[in-house]
Amino acid sequence: MSAFAPVPRHRERTSFPWPALATLALAVACAPRNIVPTVECNPEQDRAAILKMVGNYRVEFAFDETVSLHEGYALRAPYRANATEQVLVLEDTPGRVSLQHILVVERDGKRSPLKHWRQDWTFEDTELLEFRGRRSWERRVLSSDEARCTWSQAVFEVDDGPRYEGSGRWNHSRGLSAWESRETWRPLPRREYTKRSDYDALVGTNRHVMTPTGWVHEQDSLKVVLGPTQHALARERGVNLYTRQPQEVSLPEADAYWTQAQDFWGEVRQGWQAVFQAHSGFTLKDSVDGKARTELLFGLADAHQKSLGEGRTGVPPETRQQIRSTLESFLEPVMSASAAPAAAGR
Repeated sequence: MSAFAPVPRHRERTSFPWPALATLALAVACAPRNIVPTVECNPEQDRAAILKMVGNYRVEFAFDETVSLHEGYALRAPYRANATEQVLVLEDTPGRVSLQHILVVERDGKRSPLKHWRQDWTFEDTELLEFRGRRSWERRVLSSDEARCTWSQAVFEVDDGPRYEGSGRWNHSRGLSAWESRETWRPLPRREYTKRSDYDALVGTNRHVMTPTGWVHEQDSLKVVLGPTQHALARERGVNLYTRQPQEVSLPEADAYWTQAQDFWGEVRQGWQAVFQAHSGFTLKDSVDGKARTELLFGLADAHQKSLGEGRTGVPPETRQQIRSTLESFLEPVMSASAAPAAAGR
């Protein structure tokens, strides 16, 4: 937004005040260089846009490698998938919104709910937990000027472990509500990390746009090899289209699942938060005793759900301790210097 109001137009011709213009030009030339243009904030309108993501959706995933950027690299085949998801509210306060995704899949003619990813939005967030490559994350502190009018979006794995976090501003011009991140580093997506190891990070931007039928998540990324010398293999374009289902289409399985599971996963979130607060940087192991983190945590979740069927309520202290011990067993608090790539262009 310009710091100067537009000069009004008049029907009759008038002489322009050139001496005043010269004085203004001199004032601008002599003004301090650290002046920050005025930025309009509308956090309530932003928050309303975020909350429009809540509901039941049919989701279409489309990812295409569009350009090869390294000699000898052949573009991979396009990826297509679809799913049914419920997005529900975990937290809604003026400066923070947390949304949980529940995936609903068809198995043997029956619909089965699965805990999926989570997204946390924070207004004028001054601390970001950024992915730095090689299973490592590091806290970055923003100045108040950098954070002004922005919302951070932190994305978490199915077991509430960290994935990536970026910040950007919502824009509500031209009848659209859209948020776009600054450059953000992300780990390999679930669709690829079990199938390939020829690159180390996705580097790019995320855009969320509200549509008349739901919302769309657009991703513009480079697939980057860290190595001794960083280089990009390819550019990828991703479009995740969320189409809202009619009100009469309900997902009772997802509702019932989360009613039973929410207390357990609330304890897991608290456990992760303790990790984030205790360490400014850390690396997470791929496995412990041959088992992945998701396998162990979902095993505890299944055991907890079984205990509810036996009449127990709440999360007992021993389960809480098992959660904390599991998280700590995967933690490597000290990041090696080579694990943190230079964040050029951020």
